[in-house]
Amino acid sequence: MTRRASRSPGAVALLLAATAAAACRPSPQPAPRETLRLTTGTPGAAFHPLGQALASAWRTALPALHIAVQESAGSVANVDALQQGSADVGLAYADVAYMAFTGQLSDQPEALADLRGIAVLELAPVHLVIRAGSGIHGPGDLNGRRVAVGPTGSGSALTAGLVLRAFGIEAGAVRVESLRYNEAASRLAVGTIDAMFVTGRDPMESVLGSTRAGARVLPLSGPAIERLRHEYPFFKPTMIRGGTYPGHTDAVLTIGVDNLLVCRRGLAEPLVHDVTRAFFAGAPVLSMLGSMDLDQAPATPIPLHDGAARYYRERELAR
Repeated sequence: MTRRASRSPGAVALLLAATAAAACRPSPQPAPRETLRLTTGTPGAAFHPLGQALASAWRTALPALHIAVQESAGSVANVDALQQGSADVGLAYADVAYMAFTGQLSDQPEALADLRGIAVLELAPVHLVIRAGSGIHGPGDLNGRRVAVGPTGSGSALTAGLVLRAFGIEAGAVRVESLRYNEAASRLAVGTIDAMFVTGRDPMESVLGSTRAGARVLPLSGPAIERLRHEYPFFKPTMIRGGTYPGHTDAVLTIGVDNLLVCRRGLAEPLVHDVTRAFFAGAPVLSMLGSMDLDQAPATPIPLHDGAARYYRERELAR
């Protein structure tokens, strides 16, 4: 008698039952990917395209990590989201980050002590753009005018307030419009606002749109600006190169503020280390940041996250 024939009916039934049970058992599911929430900005200014490029670079370099991009009003909204834990990594200007960390933001009753730095990216010029035929020749002429300062919660809005005060113009002396940048550019072109402030690396979509319609970018220089820089040393002299925008063949003197990559303190040290390393390995992102000084990247005006600090120590040792 063969071995197959020697099996009892009961044994065969048990074998069939076991096979059926194994077939019905669900296959093991892969572990869910860890999510990194990146808060950026709105279309028309610099944070939006930079955030998209960052997300793309991290998705390539860190495939086990899910990158969720969150659009926001800008710097102030971003640092608030990090403090509240509703975002993990974000973009912010140095003035906003420093004032938030030290408790100097007017709409924040307490210091945002959970903010941490990852890298200084590059200097972003401040643009004061005025409509054609406005009769505005400098910031001092903005008294009583309709001025778009960026969305509520943006770094441009905070910087605009500081610049206006430097020229002796209090907030109530101008008709402030809290507009998204592309909307402000459209309103400037049709003459329903007189000026707009935008901070970001050149060329910016909103400034291109408005200057094509005849708007002008005004210089931000002189004694009032020097007093502002003395009081707020994170503002640095810079220029918008001639030929960057239609109708502007000469360079425009202005001030700029560093753009930062920041995060919340509670992120795991290994995660921030890997995110920092992947950032510096991301050639497409670094190509966007044409004026970035790699040696100055650790010099954030707020404390570095431990994971970023470890990356910089390793980079120094590898030299």
